[in-house]
Amino acid sequence: MATAAKISSEPTGFGDAEQFIAAARDLRPLLQAEAAEGEQLRAPTAKVDKALKDANLLTVLLPKRWGGGGISFSDFARMEIELAKGDPAIAWVSQIVNGTTWVSSLTSDATQEALFGNGPKLICGAYNPPGKARRVEGGWIVNGAWPYTSGSRQSDWAQAGCVLEGYEGPVVPGINMVYIPFSEIEMQDTWYMTGMQGTGSDTSIARDVFVPDHMMVMMDKPFGHVEPNKRHWGAPSDNLPVVPVVRATGLAQLVGAAEAMLEIVEADSQKKPIVTTFYKTRTESGAAVHELGRIAATLDTARTLLFKAIGLIDEIALTGREFPFSERAKHKAQCAQIVTLVHDVIESLMFVAGSSAFALSNPLSRYWKDVHVGLRHVTNIPMLGYEIYGRDRMGVSPNISPPGAY
Repeated sequence: MATAAKISSEPTGFGDAEQFIAAARDLRPLLQAEAAEGEQLRAPTAKVDKALKDANLLTVLLPKRWGGGGISFSDFARMEIELAKGDPAIAWVSQIVNGTTWVSSLTSDATQEALFGNGPKLICGAYNPPGKARRVEGGWIVNGAWPYTSGSRQSDWAQAGCVLEGYEGPVVPGINMVYIPFSEIEMQDTWYMTGMQGTGSDTSIARDVFVPDHMMVMMDKPFGHVEPNKRHWGAPSDNLPVVPVVRATGLAQLVGAAEAMLEIVEADSQKKPIVTTFYKTRTESGAAVHELGRIAATLDTARTLLFKAIGLIDEIALTGREFPFSERAKHKAQCAQIVTLVHDVIESLMFVAGSSAFALSNPLSRYWKDVHVGLRHVTNIPMLGYEIYGRDRMGVSPNISPPGAY
């Protein structure tokens, strides 16, 4: 986290988010109408791509100094929830592109100027398995293949993880990041998945691409490093570590999709019978109504935890205080609990909805598939979050991940 005194003219607060949240809410009918085609394309449709960009929904986390919205992470989560109600895959793309573009604003002055000096640009990327960067005069020759490059169709730049070859300088554990224009990237059609099909998460490939020194972020000067006399720094979001932000905000679209599923099941329960019983509608059944109440309460709890976790992020951004690793461990476990609760919600809803909910023509099946895939992202695996928190509480060393990884 940055510790130097603020020297930028960046506004000290977050930007107004109401227009972005309202725009996301208004897009719901379009996203629902385009979702099936996007799933077939395995990427956002042209109509959705245009709508997102026309409403500036992919640069809302970019600081205002570069023409972004500079909104709070809580407001970003509210926007993501609205997008997910329309299509979870589109909300996923938004989270990845917005998140990676924000992360890129934590780089050196030279890197920021190259990326954003001519106006806001969109960035996405992947880091594992890392590519290889070979040292040459003035920069690096990069080769690699990075699967799961969500948002690749929307983005201008790829952020890609690399290990170093032929480098004799200081080496710090971790994965270094390079920035490569998508015009120099080859995309390989590999994204065939059960869920989140509409995210365009294909494999990005670099073959002997030259990357100048200033477009490499090395682990000895990682994201958030403040060099002497740094000019492009001072927004609240500049005070934050990357991983907790990405982890917490990435859960918002899963909560939003679960809320959309609950809305559908509740509406259907007013008119659909329970087959093999005398109930003409599910609402006649005390058991069904009880279950829907339990599900709604569980989802309310997940939402409360979500905004508690993201509210902490906003507080740290505004105050610039330290975020100790013991607090990060607890934060990761809170996020694991959200994952557990959302999983319970979507499974329980499908039991209430019955087997017809799994028909490919039923929107519930798409939400269900998308949320299942999203819940399994590596940052979301509950057992890892609980073990990290348990080890931290019990003083069991070493923990299972380096501190910067949670």
